[in-house]
Amino acid sequence: MTWRSPLAILRDAVRGQRAREKDLRNLVSNLPYEGLDKVKQPNRYFPGNAIKTTKYTLLLFIPMSLYEQFHRLANIYFVGLAILNFVPVVSAFQPEVALIPICVILSLTALKDGWEDFRRYQSDRKLNNTPCFIYSREEKEFIQRCWRDIRVGDFVKVVCNEIIPADLLLLHTSDPKGVCHIETANLDGETNLKQRKAVSGLCLSDPEFDPERFKGVVVCEKPKNNLNHFKCYVEKPDKEKLGAGIESLLLRGCTVRNTDHAVGFVVYAGHETKSMLNNNGPRYKRSKLERKLNTDVFFCVILLLAMCLIGAVGHFLWLQALPGVPPYLVPYSTGQQESPALSAVYMFFTMIILLQVLIPISLYLSIELVKIGQIFFITNDIDLYDEETDSRIQCKALNITEDLGQIEYVFSDKTGTLTENKMVFRRCSIMGTDEKAKPQKSFSCPITSNYRAEGSSQQNDPYLDFFLALAICNTVVVSTATTQRRRVSALCDSVPKGNHFKMGVTGDTRGLQPLSHHAPSQCNEAATTPDNLSYEAESPDEAALVSAAKAYGFTLMARTPDSVTVRLPTGNDLVFEVLDTLAFDSNRKRMSVLVRHPITGEYVLYTKGADYAIMELLDTSCVTLSFMMKKNVAADTQYHLDCYAKEGLRTLCFTKKVVSGNVYESWLVNRKRALAAINNREALIMDTAVQLETNLFLLGATGIEDRLQENVPDTIVALREAGIQVWVLTGDKLETAVNIGYACRLLEEEDLVINMSCKNKITCTSILDCALEEVGRYSDDPRNVDTTPDISLVIDGRTLTMALSSDLQNRFVDLAKRCRSVLCCRVTPLQKSSVVKVVREKLKVITLAVGDGANDVNMIQAADIGIGISGQEGMQAAMASDFAIARFQHLKKLLLVHGHWCHTRLANMIIYFFYKNVAYVNLLFWYQFICGFSGTAMIDYWLMIFFNLFFTSVPPIMFGIMDKDASAEILLGVPELYRTGQGEYKSSTFWISMLDAFYQSLVCFFIPYLTFQDSDIDVFTFGTPLNTISLFTILLHLSIEIKSWMVVHWVIMLGSVALYFIVTLAYSAICITCNPPSNPYWILQSQMADPMFYLTCIITTVVALLPRYMFHVLRNSIAPSPLMQARHLDRLDPTSREQWIKEWRSFRGGGHVKRSKLSIPPSPTLETPGDIYSLSPTTSDVMVLGSH
Repeated sequence: MTWRSPLAILRDAVRGQRAREKDLRNLVSNLPYEGLDKVKQPNRYFPGNAIKTTKYTLLLFIPMSLYEQFHRLANIYFVGLAILNFVPVVSAFQPEVALIPICVILSLTALKDGWEDFRRYQSDRKLNNTPCFIYSREEKEFIQRCWRDIRVGDFVKVVCNEIIPADLLLLHTSDPKGVCHIETANLDGETNLKQRKAVSGLCLSDPEFDPERFKGVVVCEKPKNNLNHFKCYVEKPDKEKLGAGIESLLLRGCTVRNTDHAVGFVVYAGHETKSMLNNNGPRYKRSKLERKLNTDVFFCVILLLAMCLIGAVGHFLWLQALPGVPPYLVPYSTGQQESPALSAVYMFFTMIILLQVLIPISLYLSIELVKIGQIFFITNDIDLYDEETDSRIQCKALNITEDLGQIEYVFSDKTGTLTENKMVFRRCSIMGTDEKAKPQKSFSCPITSNYRAEGSSQQNDPYLDFFLALAICNTVVVSTATTQRRRVSALCDSVPKGNHFKMGVTGDTRGLQPLSHHAPSQCNEAATTPDNLSYEAESPDEAALVSAAKAYGFTLMARTPDSVTVRLPTGNDLVFEVLDTLAFDSNRKRMSVLVRHPITGEYVLYTKGADYAIMELLDTSCVTLSFMMKKNVAADTQYHLDCYAKEGLRTLCFTKKVVSGNVYESWLVNRKRALAAINNREALIMDTAVQLETNLFLLGATGIEDRLQENVPDTIVALREAGIQVWVLTGDKLETAVNIGYACRLLEEEDLVINMSCKNKITCTSILDCALEEVGRYSDDPRNVDTTPDISLVIDGRTLTMALSSDLQNRFVDLAKRCRSVLCCRVTPLQKSSVVKVVREKLKVITLAVGDGANDVNMIQAADIGIGISGQEGMQAAMASDFAIARFQHLKKLLLVHGHWCHTRLANMIIYFFYKNVAYVNLLFWYQFICGFSGTAMIDYWLMIFFNLFFTSVPPIMFGIMDKDASAEILLGVPELYRTGQGEYKSSTFWISMLDAFYQSLVCFFIPYLTFQDSDIDVFTFGTPLNTISLFTILLHLSIEIKSWMVVHWVIMLGSVALYFIVTLAYSAICITCNPPSNPYWILQSQMADPMFYLTCIITTVVALLPRYMFHVLRNSIAPSPLMQARHLDRLDPTSREQWIKEWRSFRGGGHVKRSKLSIPPSPTLETPGDIYSLSPTTSDVMVLGSH
């Protein structure tokens, strides 16, 4: 290794930093430079593939661990006091002993962090030493190396079922079409396989791939964490640019499936790979209770300073009142005494050390332990387990469990969240004809005749194209029973009969559930038959459409990046050449597939998408004689779409366009330029798609049923009864959304529905003003004092954009908060997150968002609590969430039971902790009035440490984990109890507990003081009864607060008392000089032989707890709270309990809502057919505000 000057090393580091920060990187093959020094390597500035996720090193572990822990101000506070205790003039205890509590806390935390870091180190070492195959020019073959040896510019070979070691640009695969299949479960949780294809145009797809023939330059963007976007092009020696995107990138961490081998060029390695850039670790959110806790800790600091100031002033006055200099005040070496003022200053700091426990050092650790216990019970709740998916609830944010009991607004997606997302093809309209109305229509005859005529243009061609569009216009991949992994087969292989377009699997729609994307097996492709096909799609909609086409004889047999094969009802196969796929995006709301017809040779564009995105692109020219017919087709199809939407069906439109050769050639030039672009690539690609998707010919539309999940209506009703406002945000049509809203009881028959659909901002403003005026007039009416209007708001995406503008935002929020439920339709993912942010920030409420798809991630992350449903659309939402559940109905118990328990338990435990520390510390404070504010303690310091660390630490922790103020059955049966638990932790509750702590400390100190006032006992003999009384009072105080006693509570309580006496007796017997110069020898033994000790303990404890006990007795007898009444129900038999719940809820719910001022004629546009949903309204009050 050659010596390099420091200046050269510094210059190289600067150049490397600049190279890594460039927007574009030029990467070349490492093969010509193999064996040369690192300084001569062209890609040397980019990091290697070795990873390091550890936080600490062996040498710097202790200082780095302390640095991490000192981010918590409480640790700095206690360390500062421990150091202050080493100053002789202000020390209150033996300095070494004062370090014990904080050292124990810091050591335990350091051990925990060190163990976690060691496990990360082991994982890193295992991963870095994983074998892989890297091409060597010297060996002329791929040789086995380790992952850590990979460098940017290497050629890496991965084989089937092997994990990809770095981000690779795919250049070659064993598949003749250049296709590779990867499983991305390690990245996004999806078990579906995804297709990747080699960069086209390199001519390197020979059976024996030779990396040495690769002479191009790979130009790619700098590393980004977006898993779905990648910009790159390969510049060949002749300067031709070949565009490549995410479809040609193999991501680190993915697994190769159903492909023998693939070869890629390393573009990102190590920490620059997309998987590592997305490895952000656990998220941290602060709960509402934690923010209140910090405020109360600040109040405790103020209280501590006030008590220390009283002690300092008292010490000053005491010294001033002395007639002379007492012998126990030791002078300076010069013989001079301290001035009273200086002594008072020193005493101020001494009092801080003495009373430091007023700030509970163990509170934060206890809170962490309680939350771990709460999460254990949540994740192990059998009611939150889904047997079908074999999944249980996952808790990913460990520090916000208590916020589950504080939710005020719930924002929910519809598809896959409220519904099953298991699609069943129900209706279709072909050329303006609703096929449900004409079930006798036979498709086999005209379709067969058309194909026997080999592409002749007859009037039945649109029917043929409609089903071809169903089979072709998608990204569905076909697999067979011979593939390497098991599949779920699409069983609908016969033409259905009857009034509906029912598939052969309507009895069990799970057969349509897409599990993974796979290509057909290469070895058995010739043996593929319609009976052993499996359709696997990115969305259930596509699977349902392809399966429906198969049911009518148009069977999708195979799909590759370049072709798609469809078997006709006649048994013949048509192989369409796929020229391009214009993928779906949220702006266009459609997708298209451009194919070459195998018979006519025409360029045909099949498009499917939302009706409003398709209808405006239809061909309205008058160049054909069928113009009027097409106009009627569009109108009839739109009518059918509206009918389907009212039935709650998801609708799509299908179109066709024949593209001329000249237009295609011109378009292809722009398309290639867009694909090869680096800057603004997505916009250019979308522009080329929009350029081609014009003048479309409407073929028809489809209606797909997506049924509600089980118990969704009951869950929504329960959430509303709990005082939670429910909003549903969906991209569906207004009619579909309203129908589902009534079905899931988001909207009720007696609701006043405000429908906002506007075309301009002026109309939107007037609607908001009018609605607010009507609602305000209702509220101001004296006849409506005890009633609230059941108002629901329905708003579309275009109007929502206007309503969220800065000048209308406040009015919209004001109207929305007066509504019981809000339904937003036709909204984009960005609008979903905007709505959540606006409501959360404007109303200062705790919000929860629940969704199941990638389009819900922004909404989930914008809310205070995000809940993902591991459904049919992958795991992106579940992985981005704080909690992941399998069913929407699990939300009911998660919030109403576990949320209520977690909040009330933790709130009561925190209040108890403050009470416990204040009550105990005040004993030392009152003693200062007796000892001349000298900063001394009447309790041995070791026993004071043991008191907080051992004697009284476990009972409140078990109280925070196990206590139940009401059973799960009662909380579910009476959802209104959820609201009563939201006020457990209030400022008034905190200060009442503080006052109670002061009272109890006064009683616990002065009754023993007056008892032993004229005796000759020493200071520790006086302090021992105080310590014992304090233990009994604090534990019995907790006993009063416990709502449901269990065996564990008895064991912990009696165990704490037994531990106190055992430890104290042992300490008094053997620890004679543990804390010199004090001598606690045989003190407790002597006390226990004196009857006065027992009498004093009993009387003092009773007097101290009597007010709190009497308060609970009187309150529960005279004015019992709803929770107290609910606890009485647990003692009743099930029949009596159910009857009581019905009567109680009837009493709480009141009568029907009066709306005399808001009676508006019903709108026929929002009527819902009663034969579809039994809960649909027949005479709903609907106020239609706006222009359609």
